[in-house]
Amino acid sequence: MKTSRLFSLVLCLTAVLTIHRGHGQQSKTTLQAPQVLDMKAVPDGNFRVVLQIRGRERTLTFESRDNVARCSRSDDPRLEGLHGTFELIGNGVFLISFQNENYRATQYWLFREDGSAVVKEIPDRGEKQTAIRVTGERLDAPPK
Repeated sequence: MKTSRLFSLVLCLTAVLTIHRGHGQQSKTTLQAPQVLDMKAVPDGNFRVVLQIRGRERTLTFESRDNVARCSRSDDPRLEGLHGTFELIGNGVFLISFQNENYRATQYWLFREDGSAVVKEIPDRGEKQTAIRVTGERLDAPPK
């Protein structure tokens, strides 16, 4: 009888410590989040953006300045000159509608802690699209 009580007590303490430890990890994650959560504007600079358009992967470089983005280079000439203005949705999420004479797209950019963004089309069809900060107008992937 004493052994089963001791065993039950050990199980309860283990459960409490596990829950407490898990809660502590969430708190650490929450402490790091405000950098993204406090974003009021898309950072100025260049972004290498990989989009999936009509089943093909396209690479573009956008220059962002004062929440306005313009495509300065693309591996598809029809996409050069795309431009739009970022609108803050909240929590590191921005909405932008790009357009030029050949193409239109509306996207959410969801920023991550590392400064990159997941790009989601509207409507979202499950494309895997990203935006990462780069130096210059590079279309190739930056070294890791």
